[in-house]
Parts: sequence; C-alpha cells; structure tokens
Amino acid sequence: MAKRYEEIAADLRQRVRSGEFGTEGRLPSESALVRTYKAGTPTVRQALGLLVGEGLIAKYHGRGTFVRTDVPLIEYANDRPSQPALRKRASGRGHGRTGLDADLKVSATSGEVAATPEIADLMGVEAGTRLLEFVHLGQRPQDEYPCSVVRSYLRYDLVAGTPWVPALTLAGETPWGDVYQHWLAAVGVELDHVEERLTARPPTADEAAELGVGPGTSVLEIQRVARDVEGRAVEVAYLLMRGDRIAAVYTTPMPVASTRR
Repeated sequence: MAKRYEEIAADLRQRVRSGEFGTEGRLPSESALVRTYKAGTPTVRQALGLLVGEGLIAKYHGRGTFVRTDVPLIEYANDRPSQPALRKRASGRGHGRTGLDADLKVSATSGEVAATPEIADLMGVEAGTRLLEFVHLGQRPQDEYPCSVVRSYLRYDLVAGTPWVPALTLAGETPWGDVYQHWLAAVGVELDHVEERLTARPPTADEAAELGVGPGTSVLEIQRVARDVEGRAVEVAYLLMRGDRIAAVYTTPMPVASTRR
C-alpha cells in the first residue's frame, strides 16, 4: 500500500505532466498543498522531494517550486580537434546532433595566479608557481545563469613569449579553452594528448549559486590535463557544467579489425 506522501507525489506528477501548471509554471505553495491534500507539511515536503529527485520540478529558496523544462542539451565532445565542441541536441535528451550551438555566449577573463598544491601536483611543479588563469563562462541568452564555468591554467614559463590576445577577444571561442593549443604551438610547444577525468556529483553551495542550480540537479566536472610530446603537463583545466544543460559525448576510435582466412 502506497504511503501518503507517495500518493501526493503521484497526483502532483500527473498534474505536472498534464500541463496544469504550464511550461516552467509555478506550483502552489507548500501551505496551499497542505490544505489541498489535507496532509502535514513534512508529508508534503516528502512528496515534493520525490519529484525534485526525479528532475520533474525544482525548488528555489525564496522563489517557490517550478516545473522543470527539458531544454535542448549542449554537447561537450571529446573529439574537439576534428569536430565542433559545442553541439545542440534537436529537442531534448536522446536526440541527434544538429551542429554548432550559435546561441551560446561566452565571456572570458584572465589573470596571473599562484599554483595551488593540487594544480602543482598535476603539473609537476612547486606550489606557488606562476600560472596564467583563464575563466570562461558559457551562457545561452534565454538562461538566467551560465551553463558552464571553465577555469584553465597554463604554465607561465612555457608561454611567456606568446603574443597574448586580450581576454575579451576570447568571447567568440568555445568555453572549453581549445584555442590555447594554437598559442602553445606558436612558442614550439607541441601537444601530444589530453587526459580527462569525468565525475558527476552534487554541487557545492558556491557552485549551485554560480550556476543557478537547485536541489536534485547534479553537475558534471571534468578535470583536464594537456601534455606535450615530452610528457609535461602544460595545461590543467576544471570544467564545471550543469547536468541538466550539458551532455558529455565521448567518441572512441576502433582499430581496424584484421581479416583472418
């Protein structure tokens, strides 16, 4: 037998899917739901918590509870050297690629920072080593918050001779920082490969505020290390992306199978 909060959740689920509250519509307040379902506040909150966990609704502190819309996803692809890095799905999850997402706006800032112990360990340098930091924010015009925040770090001693382009001119580039390989090549640094470590996790409080995500929405984090032909880590980047806005797509080439006779 279903528990009371499960019954309430089932009814609210049907009402949301029927379009009763509209697209991105606001649900009644908790106190109104308590009166409607003649249940206690904890029971109503349990019911709402189920729907939040399913990704059907989102709760925002001070604003209320809203229906979540299944928006087209931007794709982060690991075959960026040969394919556009930003792709837009046709109409929600599970659909095919439709090309570059021209609506994505990217802003970039840059500055000098000292390597943290974690970054220093990845780069094989001393903590406090001089680095160049680039921060990219990717945001679509219809969204209130960015869908991705990328922080990229380059070894200053390797790229000091690069004719740096002002940060504002990076606004037309992808928020994944792929333009850096051309700058590195200009000073004779040849990239060999990129290592990426993908994790999905709940956001920290600061990350939730920066990306505008509510309870029930995870973030994708990619730790990227670019190495040159000598094995040196010349760039470390942290890509933080909203799990409900971006899909990570990985392409793995397969070796040509030999034909046995």
